[in-house]
Amino acid sequence: MCGIAGYIHKTRLTYNDGVMKEMLEVLAHRGPDSNSHWGNEEECVFLGHRRLAILDLSDAGKQPMLSNDEELVVVFNGEIYNFDEIRNELKTLGYTFNTGSDTEMILYAYKEWGIETVSKFIGMFAIVLFDRKKKQVYFVRDRFGVKPLFIFESEKLLMFSSEIKAFYKHPEFKSDINQDAIPLFLKYGYIPTPYSIFTHVRKVKPGQILQYDVEKGMVVRELTYWEPLAAFNKEKFYNKTETEITSEIVDLLKSAFQYRMVADVPVGIFLSGGIDSSLVTALLTKQLGYKLKTFTIGFDNEAYNEAKIAREVSVLLNTEHYEYICTEKEALEIIPQLPIYYDEPFADSSAIPTMLLSEKVRSHVTVALSADGGDELFGGYTKYFSREGLYNMLRNSPVALRYPIGWGLGLMRRYWRMQGRYDKDAILERAQEIVHAKDKSASFLKKIDYRLFSNYELKKLLQGTYKKVDTAFDVTGSLSADNSEIEKMQSTDVKTYMLDDILVKVDRATMAHSLEGREPLLDHRLFEYVARIPAGIKFKNNIPKYLLKEIDYTLLPKELLDLPKRGFAVPIQHWLLNELAMFCDNYLSEQEIAASGVFNYQEIKKLRLRFQKERRRADADRIWRILCFQMWFSHWIKDKV
Repeated sequence: MCGIAGYIHKTRLTYNDGVMKEMLEVLAHRGPDSNSHWGNEEECVFLGHRRLAILDLSDAGKQPMLSNDEELVVVFNGEIYNFDEIRNELKTLGYTFNTGSDTEMILYAYKEWGIETVSKFIGMFAIVLFDRKKKQVYFVRDRFGVKPLFIFESEKLLMFSSEIKAFYKHPEFKSDINQDAIPLFLKYGYIPTPYSIFTHVRKVKPGQILQYDVEKGMVVRELTYWEPLAAFNKEKFYNKTETEITSEIVDLLKSAFQYRMVADVPVGIFLSGGIDSSLVTALLTKQLGYKLKTFTIGFDNEAYNEAKIAREVSVLLNTEHYEYICTEKEALEIIPQLPIYYDEPFADSSAIPTMLLSEKVRSHVTVALSADGGDELFGGYTKYFSREGLYNMLRNSPVALRYPIGWGLGLMRRYWRMQGRYDKDAILERAQEIVHAKDKSASFLKKIDYRLFSNYELKKLLQGTYKKVDTAFDVTGSLSADNSEIEKMQSTDVKTYMLDDILVKVDRATMAHSLEGREPLLDHRLFEYVARIPAGIKFKNNIPKYLLKEIDYTLLPKELLDLPKRGFAVPIQHWLLNELAMFCDNYLSEQEIAASGVFNYQEIKKLRLRFQKERRRADADRIWRILCFQMWFSHWIKDKV
């Protein structure tokens, strides 16, 4: 895993070697082992790379890497786990290789099969490849978006990077804030792809290829080579038994896990003691024979501490286990660092323990497996099941009743707004929109389910004007009739919450400490198989993650796995009332609010007073999101002026 950055001049700007070096320097945490860059002023293309050596630790694996004939140049962040098989296939076609890295394989796979060769790759990757003969540059992101890839574009140049912070080092960077992204962040706690906090910056979508023509100075083609909806729309396995399906899932899990163990450096596992991480650890140890290092973080506050469960799992699986207890002081010290590594406003508070754990783990291993994606692939969120019931109720309710119900909800909303209870107004707004919506799709249900601020509240809170923009919540394509409402919600989550919250959290937290995070459950072969399992088997008896649990029960005690999980819960509500109160006094002061020019200070003042009096968790979450934005603004905008 690494950091990549570079740019393409659309006009004859003078090349400055120092700019390229500075762009790479701010990505040093992503690749501390080496850095190098390549460029040609005549071709106006400049590519840079920071290396975290994982495969072929010799200098031969350095990037940017050129093909033998020097017609191709590539920089690449991530891992292609099946590179050895593809390389062997290329050898039979007459290609020779000078390194043991997956990077070199990319060059000759492209030369043989074209850019669509990425559909052969099993892995996580962000690739930028320059075809010097055809004068085309390709930008490619992996199927799930595990690896980030940002693009800045203006009339003078196009830049790319693994993190936005590298763009600041180029004198042509424009940091105009995207006003339309601010309400998206406040609603969801992250900014959905393809948008970013900046007007001129976008995220390459997962499963997407962008083709840039150097001579024309523009992106000439946007190609989707993989789409999760296509997996759900394939014919279901109606002729397979549950036993057959379970056996085939185990085979796919083993293959996916073994691929993620390939490295020339030590590999460990984040072990929480939950269904997903326990399954990864159990299969690798009990059935594949690996001796593993496992890592867990707990809290000195027992209400948030789950380290004991992970410890019991590690003993049963005979792993070399490391347990870290996070003090409140350590957690609070992380908060000012969050905007440094999360280049956009980001409000998932579980980033705090994830960063602390990553720091501890890095002293033992260079690669850590995580078990993210299990909920999205196998239906682990309990909300899936409650929302399905709501959908069915609305679908079957008489149309004639919807107007009076909506009218009644509107009266209730006005009452609660008069009482200053915007938390209740937000809930009722969601219900009202469900009643009036012509499209009762699960995508819509997920959007309103995750929304924190109501539209009414946003109008009062925000100073500027903004327009509604479509996201993957709104534009999801269509799923065949064979798919349940839960599967529709899963497909939405994969393209929203998992992509822009979970995967962003893990990537930035691990890379902040030069630790490569791998996601063994996010293997597209596994996803495509599970998407075809009939809902009656996948969600049998309305049990979340039914199939994963059944597999896990054969490896570990059921009573241990069924203990309630809280995840990386963080006591934000308590902190905002106590340790973070002065922090809020600073960043949410009238002076700081005026400096950002985004919020109405009087509304924030009312919100804080209400929270101090009534201490509701929903208001704590609202304040936390505003605080995260203000911290980001202070670090990346105010302090840069």
